[in-house]
Amino acid sequence: MKSETEKMEALTADGVFETIGSFGRYQLFILILFNIIEWFWFGWPVLLMTFIAAEPAWRCISNNTECPLNGTMKPGGNNYDFRCNISRHSWEFVDDFTSVVTQFELVCDKAIYGTVSSSLIFFGGIVSAPLIGSLADKYGRKIMMFIFGFVVALFSLLSAFPNVYWLFALFRFIIGFGIAGGGMSFFVLITELVGVRHRSLMGTSLWYCWTLSLMALAGVAYLVRDWRMLCIVTGAPAIVMVFGWFFTPESLRWLFVKGKMDEAEKLYRKIARVNGKELPEEALKIDTGNDAKTRLGDFRDLFKTKSLTKTTLISCFCWFVNAMVYYGVFLSAPSIGGNMYLNFFLASVVELPAIPGGVWIYNRFGRKKGVILPMLLAAVGAAGAVLLTTDDESNEGFLAGKIVLSMIWAKFWIMISFDGVYIYSFELFPTVVRSVGMSTSLGCARIGSFLSPYVIFLGRVHPLLPYGIMGTMALIAGFPCMLLPETRFKPTLENIDQSIQDGSTGTEEKEDDELSQGTDEKKAFFRNTESYL
Repeated sequence: MKSETEKMEALTADGVFETIGSFGRYQLFILILFNIIEWFWFGWPVLLMTFIAAEPAWRCISNNTECPLNGTMKPGGNNYDFRCNISRHSWEFVDDFTSVVTQFELVCDKAIYGTVSSSLIFFGGIVSAPLIGSLADKYGRKIMMFIFGFVVALFSLLSAFPNVYWLFALFRFIIGFGIAGGGMSFFVLITELVGVRHRSLMGTSLWYCWTLSLMALAGVAYLVRDWRMLCIVTGAPAIVMVFGWFFTPESLRWLFVKGKMDEAEKLYRKIARVNGKELPEEALKIDTGNDAKTRLGDFRDLFKTKSLTKTTLISCFCWFVNAMVYYGVFLSAPSIGGNMYLNFFLASVVELPAIPGGVWIYNRFGRKKGVILPMLLAAVGAAGAVLLTTDDESNEGFLAGKIVLSMIWAKFWIMISFDGVYIYSFELFPTVVRSVGMSTSLGCARIGSFLSPYVIFLGRVHPLLPYGIMGTMALIAGFPCMLLPETRFKPTLENIDQSIQDGSTGTEEKEDDELSQGTDEKKAFFRNTESYL
């Protein structure tokens, strides 16, 4: 039992960073290092399938009597399946790139295989999800980040060499397994190396880095048109991750919790020295807060009351839809029409203004409207893309309008909605079930991302289906959210018995700048811990 004096002198984990620097030169170095060695290239394997699973158009071999069609046949167009009834030597692919479709002849009865390989990376994330947290808590964030990161790097390179489809598909699954594990460990580690006041800075910088990496991926794919070489080029940067081991610290908070005080003391003083902070000579004392533990809820508690059941189901549905539409827009870049590299770039660059735009909307109009209205506006963009979809792409105005409404308008608003649902869900769930509630919602998002390639595949059945489905789902998802309360300016729920009612008394308003900081902190902590899987 600690004496009263010792309790007074002991610091909380957050208090430690106030003494050594919440965000100083040391954290800035780590942030730059992490972005270079891992985060920048981590998004590439996730959406690389947009290019290496793209299917070129085809045409008949000239002067071939078995195939008398003129022009090129594109996915979802007229006569696209005509080749399934003729011999292979009567037709040829038409385009300036190769993909797994051309390599493994994934056409006709095998056409779905390309979509399967795209979805397996998301399925790998679903499988690894139950293991990530416990492994990182038991063995540490650093070692898990590098083990999973090495798995991603290794199999990203190996995926360039299979000569059979199923081996390639297996590698994609393993990559997805590693991305989910490495991304979660990475995000937790970097947010645990700064004080509470600067988690928003860490989270936002990582999200901007993710966006910049996707913009770069469009350029790399444009320059490297061979799918095998593209796998090598996008996997090679991971080699630098090996050197990062020698500069990467373990989470100071994890060391505290595990009682590794000697290691924690060394890191504590190292951070302070680099940040230019002077410390007393006496040993570090940490109050881990173990004297008063609160029982946290489990999955069953999410359905303990009608109110919490409603919150859980609606939250899961919103996460599911947002993830499906977010990834669906990216994966539709080759099939929407026009230049797939430009389409992908536009869908990436539009995220840059969406990030700060979303924060302004959440603070100005509230969390509830900040989720509902963007989803409805994304649905409007998808509906517009459907209306402008024609089999004849000679109408450049229709094609340009379709690209703007899908790659820019719909993507901009679904990005804001996706960010908003993170914050909204965080504030809706009581503290005792917040972790399991967010994890459950994240699992629903992974299912949505897993299904997104199949939604895009339905464009082969009819070109109106992909954006018709995504627009309809976004429209439908907006209405259940109207049944939920607004959480802006409301005290955070602590236990299951509490509930937030619209117009309830006891609301404590805060200054806009304070609210903005709180919003960013919540966004930073939960943002893309799935590595946008």
